[in-house]
Amino acid sequence: MRSTHTQLAGYDSVTGTKRCTQKQMILNLFCTPHVTLTRQEIADRTNLRLSSVCGRVRELLDDEALQVRGSQKCTATGVQNETMGLPAEVTA
Repeated sequence: MRSTHTQLAGYDSVTGTKRCTQKQMILNLFCTPHVTLTRQEIADRTNLRLSSVCGRVRELLDDEALQVRGSQKCTATGVQNETMGLPAEVTA
């Protein structure tokens, strides 16, 4: 079955809105520049799927709204995970 142009435009508008809402949910977790979270911590606090968090975090990193601020070892797996935070302000 083929989708019409109108159906595809409707799908894009809904998913675009959903992506914006998810990005805002993630940004709301970072109330100060000192807060850093892993993708898993973001998923746990927002109740979003980890795959959705990874996609939105990538977009936020590309937009420079978030920045990789370090890493921490996962207690369950022992794997190093990136921590994200608001961009660090440069002091002159």
